[in-house]
Amino acid sequence: MAAVLSQQQVPVIGFKPFLEGHEAGKARVAREIERACTEVGFFYLADHGIPQAKIDAMFRSSKRFFDLPEAVKLDPSLQITMERNRGYQPLKSRLYGNAGAPDLNEGFKYQLELAADDPDVLAGDRVHGLNRWPKDLDPAWRQPLIDYFNEVEALGKKLLGGFALALDLPEAYFHAFYKKPLTQISLLHYPPQPPADPNDHYGIRPHTDETSFTILMQDEVGGFQLKLGEDWIDATPIPGTFLINIGDWMARWTNDRFASTMHRAYNRKGKERYSAPYFAIPDYDAVVECLPTCTEPGNPPKYPPQKVGDSIKKRFSSNWNKDKK
Repeated sequence: MAAVLSQQQVPVIGFKPFLEGHEAGKARVAREIERACTEVGFFYLADHGIPQAKIDAMFRSSKRFFDLPEAVKLDPSLQITMERNRGYQPLKSRLYGNAGAPDLNEGFKYQLELAADDPDVLAGDRVHGLNRWPKDLDPAWRQPLIDYFNEVEALGKKLLGGFALALDLPEAYFHAFYKKPLTQISLLHYPPQPPADPNDHYGIRPHTDETSFTILMQDEVGGFQLKLGEDWIDATPIPGTFLINIGDWMARWTNDRFASTMHRAYNRKGKERYSAPYFAIPDYDAVVECLPTCTEPGNPPKYPPQKVGDSIKKRFSSNWNKDKK
């Protein structure tokens, strides 16, 4: 019943007409995106053009990393720090707000692959940095992750065009905010949870994403849920699709016309669960403020302009401090 309910309420949008480049097809897809983002804040994306072989290779590399001995994963050179949100996030290391227990997932985060002499890396204060690749795994392990990042980054750029057209803006409007973005992939591993956990464990706590939008690839295990009204709805995996959700930056841009919807995950199927969200975070220097098509007399901007880099650094510092408590 949950699967039927989710597929009725979370639209499935075929992206092929947009990728083919015909104006009529793009306009039709943009209308579907506008409706999904206004009513739900989530949609499945089908016919996205990323080969299944590259998705499978990414998941193989992810599993290979999480299968490493704990001592290897806990190498200090791999650990996420307040200064660099890249590398390994250990199991049960994150506890937020009034959650009864830490999140039951472990993660490996990586971003745009940069050179050591990149100006933003050398500056040291602009969130950009070097990815923290494990020493115990050869470059052949790493390459599928970089390939997957590049594929999803290209898809994200196309989606930015779809969002722009959905908001009655020129297709390339958002590209100016994504010249050297802070986009990130989090490889996530969820161990099995008891069917009813007395310690109030989440796989990942209820939250919204501090991103423009998220492109989620989840395996067949399921367990991802989104909140519609007062109800939590299972976003059951649909083979061949990504699950797309609107994040806080896009909600801010659109004056809440597009919904940044609360979501969470449990893993109560008795097997390992893997997922890989891609967070479409804009440039460090990007300033997000209400779009001209999302305000009018009687509907003034709800939020002041906000610089992305300042907000991201504040969040990294806040999360790091909470993780250490």
